[in-house]
Amino acid sequence: LTAYIFVGVLSYSLYAYVEAFFSMNMESWITAHVHMYKYFGGVTRMLVPDNLRTGVDKSDWYTPKINKTYHEMAEHYDTAVIPARVKKPKDKPGAEGTVGNITTWITAALRNQKFFTLQELNKEIRIRLDAFNKKPFQKKEGSRYSVYVTDEKPFLAPLPANPYELAQWKKATVQFNYHISVEKMQYSIPYEYQI
Repeated sequence: LTAYIFVGVLSYSLYAYVEAFFSMNMESWITAHVHMYKYFGGVTRMLVPDNLRTGVDKSDWYTPKINKTYHEMAEHYDTAVIPARVKKPKDKPGAEGTVGNITTWITAALRNQKFFTLQELNKEIRIRLDAFNKKPFQKKEGSRYSVYVTDEKPFLAPLPANPYELAQWKKATVQFNYHISVEKMQYSIPYEYQI
């Protein structure tokens, strides 16, 4: 099976979060963000994602259209979503560089190993991610983790009392017997909604 890697990076410390998923669908995208915020222990004021179809319905230079569910998640965490412009890697230089480092530190290191569950893979990724974040910088004092703790974490907004829960929306037609069908199950509704 193919696994896709989600990478989230704080812009100042370059403290990273990495998680593998079997799909790049909306559920995986939102789950990755919820887990990332939990890992960071706070919420950034702004998200700068790629123009991935899962998060951005229409990429536009001035007014990109954010996916409804992604927008709801951002509102829950009281953060703004400002997608990077198409073919403008300088909009998110920390993420671009970190993805290259993650490729070397995690993906390449795990390429010859076999995992039987996604949980096993993510457990090994977490071990390597912690080592990556705590590895000392080459040209300055400290590590991603130490800079994150001392300089960046105090500026993160607090996590909400409850994490965001993904909801799936569906339009349903009320049948003559006051029921609607959702995934082949019948649910009764108040008679006022009968058309």
